Amino acid sequence: MAKIEKKKIWTALIMIPPLVLLIALGHPLFLIFMVLITILLGLKEFYHLALPQAGWTERTIGMGFGLILAVAIGYGEPDLLPPVLVLILLTLATLFMIISNHLIKAIANLSITFFGIFYVAFLLSHIILIRNQVEGREWVLFLIFTVWAGDIIALFSGTLFGKHKLYPKISPNKTYEGLLGAIIGSVAIGLVFASLFLPSLDKSTCLLVTGGIGILGQLGDFTESMLKRSAQVKDSGGLLPGHGGILDRIDSFLFAAPFLYYLLPFLSKEIS
Repeated sequence: MAKIEKKKIWTALIMIPPLVLLIALGHPLFLIFMVLITILLGLKEFYHLALPQAGWTERTIGMGFGLILAVAIGYGEPDLLPPVLVLILLTLATLFMIISNHLIKAIANLSITFFGIFYVAFLLSHIILIRNQVEGREWVLFLIFTVWAGDIIALFSGTLFGKHKLYPKISPNKTYEGLLGAIIGSVAIGLVFASLFLPSLDKSTCLLVTGGIGILGQLGDFTESMLKRSAQVKDSGGLLPGHGGILDRIDSFLFAAPFLYYLLPFLSKEIS
């Protein structure tokens, strides 16, 4: 097994068990704090990729507004979100008019800054929303195990059986075999988790939900790979040995978390 893959395995073995235990047994504030820190680090990496020439002011503004949006989503009323987004855009537009030394780049920098807030902070904040629901802890763990299973099985199935390239333009190492393994892994582990901790969830419904999470997790991975190819880098950062940066680890959650959250009202009715 390649050296980089050994690093991935050891990093995962060291980090995953404590995180899962803290989420399962710890205070809900721990998860919220972890999500906020992840958003902060993820935005830092995103702006390093997408705005390499920008000054610290632009990046700090984006990171700050990302945290504000996450808190507003997690603790505010649903009707609060549109005015918060409008306020963020209005403030960003005003600040960029003031601080931009080269107005020819203002529209691109403003758009990228706002996209980063939406892409990282808004999407990942849905994990907080899931935790705030009835049986929120179980649903968050369901999401984590289902997404991670897809990523892990995709790695091994792609390494052992991968022959047919999926989309070399975006991700040269991704294969159809890896994608199939990701979906199967998400479904299998999701079904096992649900049978143990969400036993009232109908198996056919769980099959559809876990399949959707598996597919959207891989779509999130491909989307982040597209951003990295655009920035001409291999990894979003080097914080996690063998795994790259924070964005490389959360990319599979960015689309999967909203998918699960917006299904929860229907799933909760079924369980009740």
